[in-house]
Amino acid sequence: MRTFISFEEARKIVLESGQTTGSETVPLNEAHGRVLYGVHDAQCDIPPFASSAMDGYAVRAEDFENDNPSLRVVDHIAAGRVSDITLTSGTCSEIMTGAVIPEGADAVVPIEWVAERSENVVSFTSAPKPGRHIRPAAEDVRKGDRVFMGGEVVTPPIVGMLASIGVDPVLVSRRPEVAIISTGDEIVDPITLPGPGQIRNSNGPSLREQVVSSGGACAAFHHAPDDESAIKRVVEGCAGSDLIIFSGGVSVGAHDHVKTVLEEMGAEMLFWKVKQRPGKPLAFGKLKDSLFMGLPGNPVSSAMCFEIYARPLIRKMLGIAQVSGPRLKARLVRETKKVEGLHFFARGIASQDEGGRLKVEDAGPQQSNLYGTVVRANCIIHLPQETRVAQAGTDVEIELFEWAGISPA
Repeated sequence: MRTFISFEEARKIVLESGQTTGSETVPLNEAHGRVLYGVHDAQCDIPPFASSAMDGYAVRAEDFENDNPSLRVVDHIAAGRVSDITLTSGTCSEIMTGAVIPEGADAVVPIEWVAERSENVVSFTSAPKPGRHIRPAAEDVRKGDRVFMGGEVVTPPIVGMLASIGVDPVLVSRRPEVAIISTGDEIVDPITLPGPGQIRNSNGPSLREQVVSSGGACAAFHHAPDDESAIKRVVEGCAGSDLIIFSGGVSVGAHDHVKTVLEEMGAEMLFWKVKQRPGKPLAFGKLKDSLFMGLPGNPVSSAMCFEIYARPLIRKMLGIAQVSGPRLKARLVRETKKVEGLHFFARGIASQDEGGRLKVEDAGPQQSNLYGTVVRANCIIHLPQETRVAQAGTDVEIELFEWAGISPA
């Protein structure tokens, strides 16, 4: 087991351990927010036929070469109808937007160019060039084109494209099943009035929502007291989960039993303790067919370590290529101190100045028990191990939270 490793080493181990969870099919109308699994090729041309881009008249452009002629109207073509009349010299067909271009026509004259129409004869103010106001077949997608590579999060436009190429149901990545286990004798349910020395279980609900927002599945969160037998029973009840996340019980205190229980159950501990703050006593490994991650019990440490490690792991398991947000440069508004030798994840508030450049400041005191700073923060400020003091006005790296609400240029 590796111990007291760097943040970069820890995240590399975590991500290399993540494997895609396989696939399942869902109806197209339930695919929004899911992740496409495997490639999706077009089974047809999009659009499937040449159509009119305007309400007007389908014509032969060569009829306009010498003069602006009066043409005989031989048909009316509405969208959804295919004409059986081939245009010949001196004829045209009235046509609606989206309708199939008839044989013989190579341009559309919009209705706004009509000079005069009497019964079945029409004349125009301008002459079209070949191809004018015609939407060619396969202009967007050709049959056989690779439309999606897999790993794309399904958005409304992706739903529209899938519908266009006839994909329903849709093959998507199976959501990783994630179990949340909060430990501690002092923990009570959120709806329970805490007694002396007790606190409500905030980590369970918050971690579950972080799992769901990452694309994972988490039916409920569990609680285990500081008792080895009780912890083992809860862990056994989570068998079959792709990932088990513990909150608390992974440090070196007399009542921290999670690491001991896992080792007795045959777990492979890949690392324990990371050179970081918050969340130094982080644990990660494998238990049979499950990965597990032991987060600290402090709400701040738990939430921050999830964002740094668990969210990108879940996205990796879903097959998403970009597992975490980009590291962005931002100007530090005020001086920030840290412990040298530890990578520091400061809760920050990022915004944009008048020129659109990112600036950032800490969200308040950075103690790991002050959860209000997580509520106020919209980003993580990364301060490397070797840094002791980050001076105001210097550029630092930040990672925006998924809910940050700003879109840097």
